[in-house]
Amino acid sequence: MGLLDSEELLDLLLGQRLLNEQQKRFVLRNKERQQQQLIKLQGGQKQGGGLASRGYPDLADIVASMHLEVPGSKNKILTEEMVMRAVAHHCNIPFKKLDPLELDIAVVTKTIPRSFAISHLILPFEMRNGVLQVVTYDPENKSALEDIEQVNQVKVNPWLSTRSDIKKILSEFFGFQQSITAAENQFSSAGSGPAVDIGNLEQYVKLSSTELSSTDQHIKAAVNHLFKYAIDQRASDIHIEPKREACLVRYRIDGILHTIYKLPKAVHSAITSRIKTLARLDIAEKRRPQDGRIKISQHDGKEVELRVSTIPVSFGEKTVMRILDSSVIFQDIDDMGFSKRDRAVYNTFMTAHHGIVFVTGPTGSGKSTTLYSTLKKVSTPEINIITVEDPVEMVHEDFNQIAVQPQIDVTFSTILRNILRQDPDIIMIGEIRDLETATHAVQAALTGHLVFSTLHTNDAVSTVIRLQDLGLEPFLIASTMLGSLAQRLVRKICPHCLEGYPEEISELQRMGFPVSGQGQIELKRGKGCKECRKTGYAGRMGIFEIFPMSDKLKKLVADKATDAELRQAAIREGMTTLKEDAWQKVKDGKTTVEEVMRVCGDV
Repeated sequence: MGLLDSEELLDLLLGQRLLNEQQKRFVLRNKERQQQQLIKLQGGQKQGGGLASRGYPDLADIVASMHLEVPGSKNKILTEEMVMRAVAHHCNIPFKKLDPLELDIAVVTKTIPRSFAISHLILPFEMRNGVLQVVTYDPENKSALEDIEQVNQVKVNPWLSTRSDIKKILSEFFGFQQSITAAENQFSSAGSGPAVDIGNLEQYVKLSSTELSSTDQHIKAAVNHLFKYAIDQRASDIHIEPKREACLVRYRIDGILHTIYKLPKAVHSAITSRIKTLARLDIAEKRRPQDGRIKISQHDGKEVELRVSTIPVSFGEKTVMRILDSSVIFQDIDDMGFSKRDRAVYNTFMTAHHGIVFVTGPTGSGKSTTLYSTLKKVSTPEINIITVEDPVEMVHEDFNQIAVQPQIDVTFSTILRNILRQDPDIIMIGEIRDLETATHAVQAALTGHLVFSTLHTNDAVSTVIRLQDLGLEPFLIASTMLGSLAQRLVRKICPHCLEGYPEEISELQRMGFPVSGQGQIELKRGKGCKECRKTGYAGRMGIFEIFPMSDKLKKLVADKATDAELRQAAIREGMTTLKEDAWQKVKDGKTTVEEVMRVCGDV
């Protein structure tokens, strides 16, 4: 069927209740002026073929730029994607929401030439059963599709997508692939095959191999892309892993690792050297672990810090970068997932004049976010906050932050010996690892300071037992400890594909959830959609267990009560366990049973 003209497209949107008559007349009156503004924004020219006056693709851009509200909805704006989905349905062509994490960079960049892809805005994304799947925003451009079939000797199946998504992916993928290919050619053409990474335990040592330059422009561009892409995808960590014949790039998104790129092994050392240079690490030292930091300024002026760690592994040096985004690290305490009771109890910790508060949980459970958000909440010009960290997680000018440096004997315990002379009101200790540090923390609390710290325990009540194991006297714990908070992070159900389903109560009881009765209960889950990359989850939230030290519990601690006795007494006083808090969030339709079992099945 032929391309829709402007009137036909508006009638189509009208029929699908995405526009009303008044909005249709508004679009027709203003489309010429809006088109001129779009052309100016695009540098004075239309891109992607000769569709400037032929129908819906231009109008999809124009309608999206007008920010029209969908009739009968509350603040739902008509987007380019919604317009193109309507067109795809009308033309009986499948619509493809482009997700960069699902695309194969080799298929995208090596199937058709870059100039051809950009001029026609066509993007190959998958080879399926011998048929090449491509997205376009102009299915009537049959000559381009036939050219692809002829050159590749395969059948082509077209999909429809938005012009903006296609342009963005083409720009990012071809730019990155160009940089990697150029770098691979440079580093692989030393005369006798690929350059050898002497850090690779499996490779033979070839003394004639040349050191890779970390200042190459292609590598700079590739590393910049990896950083920008990770931030765009809301990644918390970037892993660059050397394998026997490749270099793997993985991002951790919502707590789960995703493989993003499989790069040629020849560029691994150059990428690692570039990152080490940015982090002010020793690029010649490949045998010892190193730690550093990189600060990135984005195009919107927002700054993000990367905490860099390198370590030698079997096939070379592995680099892991933790992305420290201030908008993630500093959150509103009320938005973190506390129940009403837990929020009230934690508020008493935050507003206390002296004592110790412990935040516990495994690595990656959000302890740093909780502590930083707490310090930000209580920070005022009238109080002096000092932190002692290993390393400093996120630099913030409202706090006086001290980094532990063991190589020059600046440790938690040595700093804490002198920290009281700095006249602190609140002290945050990154982690209590030994008796000496614990003793100094207790001393600070006894002398009228509020101390926050972390411990690695499975639950909040175990904090007391852990401190006793370190060697602290029970009466000192009882007199200084305000309480402890255990936490985990669970993925939230995607709001776009939320659905109900029945679950057997007996099965929930078998898994340890505090649910009574028989039969079935209605719960929620995400069935998977384009918004959540078919995972059913989007974003994360905390589940908590807060153990406040009441007078009765202080007496039990001083009397050397067991872990079980303390837990029973705390529950009688109203403490909600991690499993109970998680179950409440499952009942409220915020997360799923499977996610809770994945994160805290051992609790």
